Amino acid sequence: MTQRPWLALATALAAVVIAALDLLNVAPGAGGRALPLLIAAGVLVCARRAARLARALETAPDPRALAAVAEGADAVVTEPDGRRQIRWHGLVLRSNSELKIAKELERRGALFLTSARIRLKTESGLQTREADFLVFYAGRWAILEVDGPHHVHSQAADAWRDARFREHGIAVVRYPSAECYQNPRGVVDAFLSGLEVSARETDA
Repeated sequence: MTQRPWLALATALAAVVIAALDLLNVAPGAGGRALPLLIAAGVLVCARRAARLARALETAPDPRALAAVAEGADAVVTEPDGRRQIRWHGLVLRSNSELKIAKELERRGALFLTSARIRLKTESGLQTREADFLVFYAGRWAILEVDGPHHVHSQAADAWRDARFREHGIAVVRYPSAECYQNPRGVVDAFLSGLEVSARETDA
């Protein structure tokens, strides 16, 4: 909707004219009689501006999406379930922290999959689980998980899932999302170094 500053200006001008007529005794009592109309016009102007502001806030770009694009993401979309998808070179990532880790894994020459969905055998049958990064390096497979704030409420489920992966010989290493965002090189160096050590121990 286009803004209409003339509406506020017309309301203010009408108030001045009516007050002047009242003071000059040209139209005695006009100010009192017009006061409800002026108040209504003022409320209308404020309501229209509030509605425009609300719509602008609804359609304003997500700062996280802008940051992801600035980091090199191809696109940021929202899935029907409300989850974000950061698309980067055909891969799907869930957060800006994951994007930084993906770029660092690529820099180190590691083979990796993102948002890897895996079927796991559970007590209640086969279920699908998603790993942030399934990485192959130094002849070893391992999972690198980027734990955001919501993982605090799913620690028991995460520990159970990690144990299932370990049963298949796949280690799971978890790092806080903030650390992945602030120090992706340090996180990836530590993760890949752990795989190198594990490979040496296996070969010994």
